[in-house]
Amino acid sequence: MPSGTVGFRTERGKAHRESLTGSGPGAVDGQLRAADSAFVRIEVRDREKHMAALSSPVILI
Repeated sequence: MPSGTVGFRTERGKAHRESLTGSGPGAVDGQLRAADSAFVRIEVRDREKHMAALSSPVILI
């Protein structure tokens, strides 16, 4: 998703958010600990903030 954003969400709300580059592949690295949250869900949004992808919750153990 060129020029979009990737956000990590937990039951406590936003945990991490990062912008993607305008072209080419990109990667996002966020640090979450199971002690801080029971799960994380990833949201990808385009530059107009419309939802482009949404993961299922991933349980942190």
